[in-house]
Amino acid sequence: MSIIPVVEAAGPITNVTTLIQFLSDTLANSVIPLLVTVAVAAFIYGIIQYFLNPDNEEKRKAGKSFMIWGVVSLFVMVSFWGIVNILQGTFTQGVSQEVKMPKLPQ
Repeated sequence: MSIIPVVEAAGPITNVTTLIQFLSDTLANSVIPLLVTVAVAAFIYGIIQYFLNPDNEEKRKAGKSFMIWGVVSLFVMVSFWGIVNILQGTFTQGVSQEVKMPKLPQ
């Protein structure tokens, strides 16, 4: 997955509208799904570490840390996605206002 073709296809960023559109296209539709996948994997890894080591307090603590940071990172990414969609809806008048769920590039 490369961001370079997206940057070339976006054209020049001349105003706030094109900047918001660029952020929406590049980050919300390409990068965020990958980062969400990594955060979910870290959360699941934390759950596995927590439950498979009932006697080892150090590994349980590490598993708990993975779970907490996985949830925090998911919250931050989903919040960023929502803020980008709000900004896009605010600054791109006349453009379709539908909310698009981020998805993996084809």
